Amino acid sequence: MNAVVNAVRALWVPLHEINVLLPNVAIAEVINYQPLELLQDGPDWLLGKLRWRNHELPTVSMERICGYDLPQSECGARISIVNSVKPRPVLPFFAMVTAGIPRLFNADADALGDSTLASGSLPHTVDDCVRIGSEDALIPNLVAIQSMLEEAWSKL
Repeated sequence: MNAVVNAVRALWVPLHEINVLLPNVAIAEVINYQPLELLQDGPDWLLGKLRWRNHELPTVSMERICGYDLPQSECGARISIVNSVKPRPVLPFFAMVTAGIPRLFNADADALGDSTLASGSLPHTVDDCVRIGSEDALIPNLVAIQSMLEEAWSKL
C-alpha cells in the first residue's frame, strides 16, 4: 500500500522578529522562561545552559542562529525543549528561547505560501521559508543547528 501524506502536523513557534515552523515531534516540552546559567565563552547564539530533567541543556537563540538580531527582552518568553534529530546524539535535547507558546498547525499545500523573504540568501541553518497568512516562517535546518551546537558545546 502506498500512502500519500498531504499534511504534516507542525508547530508554529513565535520568535521576536520571525517565526519558525517545526515538525510536531521536534518539541519535547515547553516551559516558562527561567534565567539561564551564562557561559563565559561561546558563539553569540549560545545563550547559556539550563537544567531540565537531570540534563544540562545548551540554550540557543534561534533568531541569532538563523541570522537575525538577538531579542532585547524576555517579556512573554518561553523555553522550548527540542528533541535531537540525529541518531545516537551527543546532545539528546537542546533548548531554545521563544517569544511565546508554540501552537499546533496543520501544514498542507493550501496553508503554505511563498514567503516574502529571499530564499536564495538564507543561511545554512535555514532550509526554507514559507508564508502562512500574513506572516513568514523559517524552516530551520535542525541537523546543521545541532551539529553547530554540539561543536560549540564540546569546546566549553
